[in-house]
Amino acid sequence: MTPAEVAERHRKRARVALDLGRYDAAEREARAALGAAPTDADSLVLLTRARLGAGRYEPAWESVQAAVRAAPDRGYCHYLAGFTLQCMGRYEEALSHLDQALKYEPDYARYQVRRALSLVEVARPQEATAAIDRALALDPNDGVVLEMSARVLGTLKDYDRAEALTRELIKHEPDSAAGFGRLAWLLTERRRFPEAAEAAREAIRLDPNHYAAWANLGYAALELHLYREAESASREALRIRPGLQSAMTNLVVALRERGALDEAAQLLAQCRARDASNRSFEKQLSEVQLAIATRDRVRLFDRVAVTAVAAAVTVAVSLYDGRAGIAVGVIALVATLIAWRVGRSKPAPPPALDP
Repeated sequence: MTPAEVAERHRKRARVALDLGRYDAAEREARAALGAAPTDADSLVLLTRARLGAGRYEPAWESVQAAVRAAPDRGYCHYLAGFTLQCMGRYEEALSHLDQALKYEPDYARYQVRRALSLVEVARPQEATAAIDRALALDPNDGVVLEMSARVLGTLKDYDRAEALTRELIKHEPDSAAGFGRLAWLLTERRRFPEAAEAAREAIRLDPNHYAAWANLGYAALELHLYREAESASREALRIRPGLQSAMTNLVVALRERGALDEAAQLLAQCRARDASNRSFEKQLSEVQLAIATRDRVRLFDRVAVTAVAAAVTVAVSLYDGRAGIAVGVIALVATLIAWRVGRSKPAPPPALDP
């Protein structure tokens, strides 16, 4: 086989692996293709997509820059560069690549809607809305365009239009995990938690690795006081995307509501150790530690109260005979229980954690 044929064989395998979500296998095949054709733009694109799928953004940025150098007049390479920069939170830089992509393919709706995301993140809402309108005019039935448009409009708090577009996406693609995941987020933003939970469950049924759907289910379940489901959903989100802050916060709240304060404190201490610059973890840990201190004070007072009750009854019965002793014992018991109740109510409750 010629080097070109070898490269094509590995590219085909990489595409299949990407479709199956097997990103490590896709990266291996893309690397093998590059071994046969080191500057092939298609192989570099596949390598970038595999790294993006695995959440490895810095390596993806390296390979996509090589793809742009290999094919500087190819719109998709610039689009993928913009997408990668957005994944890294570099929205302003992403705009230049997305503008280049549109220079070569001005009527491609997905480039327009991806550009709109950068525009809204750099506080240019009117231009973002115009880009959305342009994308929808170019391709009103494309699932990616509908989902991304809903995302941008939701960020702009145009919830009615965002929800309408999301439901349009689901109508066209009833098996779209992205559609149900986006709907779950929008309904959560609108505080329609029962509907949000149902949408998140459907997204998870369609894609069990949809970490955002798991995180949104955890939040909705918290608001519905379904603390066990909130805990399990948050743990699943963290399994798929370790360190996801929203899921970690949801998990801490669920554990706290279930009384598992020590585990919540341990989790937050681990998070703080991994990311000392994140003040949110420090604040939550302080609040949980306050709750633990309050719990321990209550437990101590409970033990003291029980001991006092036993002592009061013993003394009363020993000092008085018959009915008088019983009556004094009952009075002592009631008085001690009243003091115990008052004592339990004294410590101020810790502030609630905002999920």
